[in-house]
Amino acid sequence: MPPAWENGALTFDSTAKVLRVSVRELAETAGFKRIGFERGEGWHRLGLGSELHARVLQARCQARPQYRREVPLDSSWPVEDCTALISGRLDGCVQDADGSWLIEEFKSSYLPSADARRADAAFDRHQRQLLLYCHLWRRLGHSPVSGALIYLDLATAAEFAVAVPYDESSIDADLRRRLAQLLAICKAQAALLRQKAAAAGTLAFPHPRPRPGQKLMIDAVRQALDAGDHLLAEAPTGSGKTAAALFPALAHGLATGRQVVFLTSKTLQQKMAVSVLRALNTDAVFRTAQIRAKEKMCANDRVLCHEDFCPFARDYPGKMERSHLLDRLRQAHSHSDPDTVFTAAKREQVCPFEVQLELARGADALVADYNYVFDPGAALSHLDRDGLAAAILLIDEAHNLPDRARQIFSPELLEQSFRDVAGRLLFQAGALFEALARIVDSAAALLRETASGLENTETIGEVQPPAPSLRELWKEWEPEFVRYLSWKREVKLALPEDPIVDLHFAWQRFIAILNLFGPGFACVVEKRPDGIRLALICLDPAGALAPIFRAASAAILFSATLSPIAVTRRLLGLEKDRARALALPPPFPPENRKVMILPQVQTTFAARARHFGAIASLIGEMSAAQQGNVLVLFPSYKFLQQVAEKMPPLRSALVVQRPGLGEQERDAIFQSLATAPPQGVVLFAVLGGMYAEGVDYPGELLSGVYIVSPALPQVSFERELLRRHFDHTDQAGFEYAYLQPGMTRVIQAAGRLIRSETDRGVIALLCSRFLQEPYASHLPRDWFHESPLELAAQNPAAEIHEFLLKCGRSSAATM
Repeated sequence: MPPAWENGALTFDSTAKVLRVSVRELAETAGFKRIGFERGEGWHRLGLGSELHARVLQARCQARPQYRREVPLDSSWPVEDCTALISGRLDGCVQDADGSWLIEEFKSSYLPSADARRADAAFDRHQRQLLLYCHLWRRLGHSPVSGALIYLDLATAAEFAVAVPYDESSIDADLRRRLAQLLAICKAQAALLRQKAAAAGTLAFPHPRPRPGQKLMIDAVRQALDAGDHLLAEAPTGSGKTAAALFPALAHGLATGRQVVFLTSKTLQQKMAVSVLRALNTDAVFRTAQIRAKEKMCANDRVLCHEDFCPFARDYPGKMERSHLLDRLRQAHSHSDPDTVFTAAKREQVCPFEVQLELARGADALVADYNYVFDPGAALSHLDRDGLAAAILLIDEAHNLPDRARQIFSPELLEQSFRDVAGRLLFQAGALFEALARIVDSAAALLRETASGLENTETIGEVQPPAPSLRELWKEWEPEFVRYLSWKREVKLALPEDPIVDLHFAWQRFIAILNLFGPGFACVVEKRPDGIRLALICLDPAGALAPIFRAASAAILFSATLSPIAVTRRLLGLEKDRARALALPPPFPPENRKVMILPQVQTTFAARARHFGAIASLIGEMSAAQQGNVLVLFPSYKFLQQVAEKMPPLRSALVVQRPGLGEQERDAIFQSLATAPPQGVVLFAVLGGMYAEGVDYPGELLSGVYIVSPALPQVSFERELLRRHFDHTDQAGFEYAYLQPGMTRVIQAAGRLIRSETDRGVIALLCSRFLQEPYASHLPRDWFHESPLELAAQNPAAEIHEFLLKCGRSSAATM
């Protein structure tokens, strides 16, 4: 059993009686924080300030050779019966001619003035951190000492200095009080860790026994966690990946004090993870939480996250302290369910989303969307670089992560957004609104000027980003935007949707990514009917993902479709020496399914129109040959509709997925499958959508999955940029840009069919390309004996009939 409790930069060894703590951790304070305009704050913490800090410190050293930069400080302090070892790195210091020392602490910011920084919630923390460095420096024998906070504007590199007076006796008392507080917390947590470590040893698998494939995965996960490695686990659908990952990860987390963070790309996948956690926690020995999106957890009539505009944000710290809501929820529930949290928080008139985050910080395991770790604008504050060292990441359906990362790191600016703001500003008088209007007009003009370099016949092209001009406008915009927020507070203006605020955060994100711009990115300008679009395109997500995986204590990434493993590892930015791979065999007998390839039809863009009728006829014949529901998947809504119009009369009901289905319609379709008559339902849906990935069809809900086309992404200017980039870097442009994403969708969709030992069904792939290279080499190896050519079916209805007879099931033809 480990003698130490660890939480990021805070570690307590109960055997040696040593508390290790960073200056940054000491500067934090207990209690609840006020709620203000903090949306997108994470973008300026994206490491964008490090380069700026280095430049500024280098300039100081050149101007004053005696200037000292990045000075490591270590200090030992007695605390009760223990020793506290404080460590930190002082940004910069210099001794003046009179012998006094100036200690400087640098902070990057998107708020442009010292006055604005004083109003920011982080200012007190920054001030405490600086004063702690002053005190440690004073303890080394340096005197007298004074401090200054130096705020650096990310957009302009301008400096704003705030003098911070240092009082030795006051800071010494505060430091000793904070150390005593942290020691008490650590002792309590160390005792709790011992209890949880004991519980980890008795944690039972949530089913009578692991299946053989689950046992292999459990062992591989344990080995990866012990080594601090990243495991890429490719496990066919139905393998029980969720339980096989969570069981060993949770045991390891409880034993070591690390938080298990289970991340998904879709909400439906979170339900499975929560159900496994509940099954593992029947004795309520650990705490779990699920995070729901802010918009769905908002109790106000509009999403306005500021105490001046939202009654649930107003006096949030005071109401939380008085109500003891967190303690009550923790005592009553071992799992923090979003519905339960919402109801309880709304009753106390506090923000449900913030309460949810408070509970997530203290959970032993949490379930959330990818964004809460990988999107700097949404990432949980306790999962920063230090916090990730105490986190175990479990990435469900990991094949989706590269595309999600590309989306996160591909911001755009729209001329229409600037015009919308300009239109609203027309109705306001005064110097503030005139300044805002001038800036947005200039920005819109800059977008048009950038697009003017396109040829007359071009609507889209790659350009160099107009970085200097855009940064200059941003420099002008920031102070005016801060004044606008002050004006809103003064006049109590609560807008459900404020295009000025929306534009600010879109622009801020663009500037943040612009600071990362280089290899792996492209800049695109596009002429649209509603105006110009300027976009930064993340081509290679590895650069954005690598720092997160590097910081995590370990990561388990699993999916039915991770092959080729080398390609997936490369796209995720995983370190070679920390990455290991596992491929599980299919969990169910191959005779439970019939896999066919129908080469009679062609679905290339050029040829598909000639084959709509043949595709419709084949679908009709095959669905008529079997009982039950059939899921038919197409690469696009347009293709789907074109085949639907050619469908012959069916004995089954035909249900067609429409674009933009709401939850009610989606649930109604699932209900139609569950209550279908014996002849079943034929459901037309799109590959990669809600019916094709991350969803279970339990029992007899599906008897067939027909997949029309390899589902390559549509050719576009930006997709071709992706192909060109990977042709240059890896000589595999078509593989990365088209083939892997398309065939991943196919294999994911096919996996919807066989989910248990008793399931039987038919998988049919409609297109001659499935038998040709390079497509055939991406088909699962367990689908055939020697060659994919074995799967060719010239009379698919007859083969279905024969398969069902072998399974002991009647086909539609015998009904």
